[in-house]
Amino acid sequence: MLKSILLSGIALGALASSALASDLPTHKGPPPAPTVAPAFSWTGFYGGLNGGYADPTAKLGVTPGGGWVGDPDWGYTSATQPGVAAIGTHDIGLHGFIGGAQAGYNYQINNIVIGAEADADYMNLHGSYATPTYAGVVGGTYWANGSASVDSLFTLRARAGLAFDRLLVFVTGGLAVTGEKYSQSIGFNNPGFTPPSLPVTPVGGANGYNAGSASTTAVTGVFGGGLEYAFDNHWSLKGEYLYVPLKSQGFTSTYTDTTSTVFTIQHHESLSALNVFRVGLNYRFQ
Repeated sequence: MLKSILLSGIALGALASSALASDLPTHKGPPPAPTVAPAFSWTGFYGGLNGGYADPTAKLGVTPGGGWVGDPDWGYTSATQPGVAAIGTHDIGLHGFIGGAQAGYNYQINNIVIGAEADADYMNLHGSYATPTYAGVVGGTYWANGSASVDSLFTLRARAGLAFDRLLVFVTGGLAVTGEKYSQSIGFNNPGFTPPSLPVTPVGGANGYNAGSASTTAVTGVFGGGLEYAFDNHWSLKGEYLYVPLKSQGFTSTYTDTTSTVFTIQHHESLSALNVFRVGLNYRFQ
C-alpha cells in the first residue's frame, strides 16, 4: 500500500515538472530570414570592344567637258566602244571588317535605362574597278579605273531601352563621322593623230590621263538598336545594328595635250548608307 502511494507521488511530481518546464520562456531566437540577391542594375560607367561587318555601295560617275565635248568617243555607246562617260560610270560594292572600342554610361529608373555611348572604329572597306582598253571610234584607245574606300567611323549616340533584369533591349541615335576616299581616272592613247580626234599624247605612244582623287570627313546622323545581356555582374555581351547615311563627293580632273587642248572631266562619287552589324563585349565599373 505504502509502495503504491510512493510510486504515484513520484509520477505526479514528474508530470508537474514537465508541465512547469513547458511554461518557461524559451531562449531561442526567431528563424533566420531567407537571403535575397540584390536586383541587377544597369546603372554605371562601362567600356569595351566591338567588331562586325559593314557593306555600303559606292557609285562613281563622270561627265566629260572641255576638249572631250564634241569628241566622237565621249558620248558614243556600243558594246565594244561604250564611250568615255559610260566606261567611267560604275557601282562598286564595298564590304568588310569593322572593329574598335566603345565607352558609355547607363542610368536605370525602374526598368527604364537611359544613357550615352561614344565609339571609334576602324573599317577596311575598299572596292575598285578597271575596264579593258577600248578602241576609239576614229582611232586611239581609252580606258578607265576607279576606287572608293571608307576607313573609319566615329559615333556619339544616346541610348534608351527597357531592362528585363539582365536583358536590355535598346534603341540608339546621334551623330556619326566617317572617313571616305575616292579616286578615278580616264586614260587615253592617241600617238599623233592630226587633226586630233582624241586627246593627243606625245608621239611614241605615251599615255595621257584625266586623273584625280578626293577624300572627305563626312558628318552625318546614325540610328539603330540592339540587345545586351549581362552574364555577370560586370560583364555583358551586346549585338546591334547601325544605319549611317553617307554623303556624296565630287572633284574635277584635267589633262592638257600636246596641242594645248584642255580635256576636263567632272567626277561624281557617292556612297549608299553604311549598314553596320556588330557585336560587343562591355565591362561595367560598379
